[in-house]
Amino acid sequence: MYQSNRGAAQVSLMWIIVFAVIMFISLGFGFIQNDQLALMTIERDNAVTDATQLKSDITDLRNERSEDFQMLGFADSEGKNVSSEAIDSQVKEYIDRFGLDTGTVKRIEDVASPVIAKYEAALGERDALQTEINQLRADLNSRKTSSSTAQRERDLTIKNLRTEHEDMRNSKDNTISDLEGQRDGLRDQLRDLQGEKTDLLDLLDQQSRDSRKALAHLTQRNDILSSRLNSVSRRADATDGSVLAVGAENAWIDLGYNQRLASGMEFEVRNANTDRVKGRVRVVAVEANKARATILSTADKYDPIRENDVLVNAVFDPSRKLIVSLLGNGFGLYNKNDMVSRLSAIGIEVREDVTVETDFLLLGTAFFDEETGEVMSWGSYSAHKAATSMSVEVIPSAIGASG
Repeated sequence: MYQSNRGAAQVSLMWIIVFAVIMFISLGFGFIQNDQLALMTIERDNAVTDATQLKSDITDLRNERSEDFQMLGFADSEGKNVSSEAIDSQVKEYIDRFGLDTGTVKRIEDVASPVIAKYEAALGERDALQTEINQLRADLNSRKTSSSTAQRERDLTIKNLRTEHEDMRNSKDNTISDLEGQRDGLRDQLRDLQGEKTDLLDLLDQQSRDSRKALAHLTQRNDILSSRLNSVSRRADATDGSVLAVGAENAWIDLGYNQRLASGMEFEVRNANTDRVKGRVRVVAVEANKARATILSTADKYDPIRENDVLVNAVFDPSRKLIVSLLGNGFGLYNKNDMVSRLSAIGIEVREDVTVETDFLLLGTAFFDEETGEVMSWGSYSAHKAATSMSVEVIPSAIGASG
């Protein structure tokens, strides 16, 4: 029995201990919960404060965004409250005006960002334009300064030019007077020169006519002489003379002015036995029966021109006599017969008619017309006409006759 009571007492004590432990634990939890509650209360107060601040910030943000939206045109017709219809309308307008992609516009910020970017780009362009305007203004001011300087220089130049113009105008009258005097003098000189020119042209025309007449005469004379030359009947290879002596450059020949030799005539030199051509000589000095000739060429230096070589000239004829015709009533102190005798004595043949073989026509005293008693013109005689037509040289008388 006692043991049962003791066991019961032990159980009661156990429960008391348990309750005590539970009470202590409860008290510990209570204290802990009180601390946590205090912390939670503080945190709640802080959260309430933060919530209040956030509400205030949200309100301010909403007010700010509302002002921004109103500035962007997202307000109602009165411009006080933000309207979703206004936002939709303005967003569509911004999309259309700024060329935005509708697929990328999801929020208001999707409209603001590209618009702001374009706005900033427009501001950049404006600033660039303003800078350019400032530069243009600076250039304009510089140009104005340069223009003012140029204007002053121009005015000074105009002033100087006007002064020079006045000086030139003052001296113009004197210059004009001098020029007029020079002009009158030049006109006089021009008239004189024109007169001289006319005289010179007349003289030139006369000389030209005389030259043509002389040329025609010489041509006719040359034709007649050619005809005479062609009519000469002699052998071209007939010897005309021979070499007397030979020097280093000259040779002496047995022809002279008695054989009608003249300076300048040329002869072919041949071997007297073989008739081989040995060279050529030209007459440079003429005496009565001999002449000196220059050696022009030698065919063979080992067979030079020697003494006794013969001379050949197809035209030269030492035996031919001059042929003369006489025309006139007398010849000074001599009559026609006396003149024929004297000419024959010096080897000149006198013929009555003038032909191609006639060398000279010698004129004497002119004839008189028995009816009129006047001197007759030489041109009326057939002999004179023939001599003129065949270019025979006409020698007038020393006494003088009408021709």
